[in-house]
Amino acid sequence: MPVSPATVAVCRCDSYAPEAVAGAVSAALREILGGAPLATPGQTVLLKPNLLSPRPPDEAVTTHPAVVLAVGRLCLEAGARLWIADSCAGDHSDEALWSKTGMRAVAEELGAELKSCNGPVVGRPCGGIQIPVPEWLGAVDVILSLPKLKTHALTVLTGGLKNSYGLVSGAAKSNYHATHTSPAAMSAFLVDVHLAMKPALVIVDAVVAMEGDGPANGRPRQVGLILAGRDAAAVDTVCADLFHAPVERIPILKAARDRGAGCTDRRAIQVVGDGVARLSEVRLRPSIGRLLQRIPEPVFQMVTRLVACRPRVRADLCVQCGVCERICSRRAISRGGRRQRYRVDSAACILCMCCAESCPRHAIVIRSPLNVLTALRRGIRRIARV
Repeated sequence: MPVSPATVAVCRCDSYAPEAVAGAVSAALREILGGAPLATPGQTVLLKPNLLSPRPPDEAVTTHPAVVLAVGRLCLEAGARLWIADSCAGDHSDEALWSKTGMRAVAEELGAELKSCNGPVVGRPCGGIQIPVPEWLGAVDVILSLPKLKTHALTVLTGGLKNSYGLVSGAAKSNYHATHTSPAAMSAFLVDVHLAMKPALVIVDAVVAMEGDGPANGRPRQVGLILAGRDAAAVDTVCADLFHAPVERIPILKAARDRGAGCTDRRAIQVVGDGVARLSEVRLRPSIGRLLQRIPEPVFQMVTRLVACRPRVRADLCVQCGVCERICSRRAISRGGRRQRYRVDSAACILCMCCAESCPRHAIVIRSPLNVLTALRRGIRRIARV
């Protein structure tokens, strides 16, 4: 399906100092909007950051509050009413989420209202089904998506397209993983959710991104960029430059291309701004979960039983809080054994990685058979040197 060319702004931002972020966000929006305001007077604008879990901003798990603050101020200048919302992984309280991520302080400074995604819901059409969304979402005039650029074990990267999933209410998010059990199927569903939410603009926090085992347990990496655009698929396609990865290797971009949900042809995307050169200078290390998306869809379930990455609970870090057990839609995590430790049932696990995303102590790590082979090879080499 043919799609229109798109423009993506890429602007340098070397720190989270308020003036640096405000300057980069304003520069990016001038490139995209040409001086037009983000909203009109009286409109209700929802700022939708990535608030995966109650973690401090310096861990690079969530959108930095300085980015939300900069965008919010521009909305206030336009005369808008501001709401801030996202639903996290796990069953953490709203107050813990808002306080830890810095959103409570941002809301107080902006005079914005923090909205819970855990209250009454209504159905919203999405790819032929109805998905549960907060009842208040119907009163929103404009959604501004403010994702954090991170690696992702299932979709390779998480940016503008995936960020809309945080507006799906409560436990439904993990339940959908149980019905969309491969990277391709889940990515297609995520694109449907994005189309159902229709954010007007995407502004990506890539000042400090996450590489490695994202979206929760990776390593913060200085990138120094703010990216923005109207077309989330185009923005994510440009973000893929930082991974040096083609669209064909990123399931969520393949799904967007197949659905005509934006421009994923890199040649048709006009990239503007003072940070363009940095796209080729930085290379983010992907999650080991990238191996999953190379497995053909028809044999995914069979092959992953043998060779796929697996979540594992580290007993030395686990505090027995039970968040992972409660969030698992397949009941694949339970306590057992003489020491009553949490374990993952490989036969039941569908590799959605929701447990790793929700664990507040980084106690769930992703392991691959390649880790075992590498450790074995190192052991043999040590023995040979003796």
